[in-house]
Amino acid sequence: MNIWRMKLRAGDYGPDMLPSCQERGIASMTHPPIYNTDLTHLAKKDVDPEVKTAARSSIWRFAWDIQGGDIVFIGDSVSKLIIAKGYVSSAPGTRAYYYNDHDPMTEPGNPAIPWRHEIPVAWDNDFVQFPYRDGAGRITVMHFDPSWAKSAGNLTKGTEETDAREAGLLNEQAYMRETQSSQKNVLRLHAALSNRFRSWLKRRFGVLAVQEELGVDLHFTHAGVSHLAELKICYGENTRLAIREALGQVFEYNHYPPRLETQTWWIVLDCRPCSTDVEYVALLTKRYQLPLRLAWQVGADFEVSPWPALS
Repeated sequence: MNIWRMKLRAGDYGPDMLPSCQERGIASMTHPPIYNTDLTHLAKKDVDPEVKTAARSSIWRFAWDIQGGDIVFIGDSVSKLIIAKGYVSSAPGTRAYYYNDHDPMTEPGNPAIPWRHEIPVAWDNDFVQFPYRDGAGRITVMHFDPSWAKSAGNLTKGTEETDAREAGLLNEQAYMRETQSSQKNVLRLHAALSNRFRSWLKRRFGVLAVQEELGVDLHFTHAGVSHLAELKICYGENTRLAIREALGQVFEYNHYPPRLETQTWWIVLDCRPCSTDVEYVALLTKRYQLPLRLAWQVGADFEVSPWPALS
């Protein structure tokens, strides 16, 4: 899963296309040489050579790299705010782009310019705007860099936060906001990950796993050995935090009365962990004799450390 920053104005400071996108449940872009070019069956290298530099890289990202399950932030060049957030609502891990040949939106006051290039987006209606300092203001579509928000935040701290810091206290006004839209998206992605992992176990090892029973994401027994799996969606590819949360849950599911301990504990992620994550889980396994396995999705398959002796 990736997090993207998009611009949705017609030109640098032109009409705002976000309201039309939100009404249609899409994000969209266009460019003069490819107003009416369907990119669905083209390769990146086949894009009209008249599309130059930054526009070319943005079109590549938009039409080929954005996938279902990704997050899209909308940056506004006028207000210098991230003004909207959405979740790419096509099937997780699949190319999201489609070409609207029938009823594309057009620019206000200029119906001759169609915006045919689209991706489906479930917009977060509860999103709270925040300031950011864009590190690539001329590029329409690119990966969102969290440091852009942090650097902007350093310039916009309120007096409450400043006073609390000077007093050596924690800021009681700060909090993480989880919206209804984000909750729905997590549930959808979690279900997709669970189905993929269950199918992989069946295909690879002939295992029949049980999903969502007694609060446990997935469990199964194979060759007399019981297994429990905690599945995690790693927003922003923050695998370390996902592993931290999963560890607490597998301990609870195995030891909190009246739970019964399973013999193997799985932590299953929707993206590849870094090498330090793998080393960390291996260290816990060795030092505390924990029956841990770390697995992560790679396309339709999964990699596991250490590899399970199930076959």
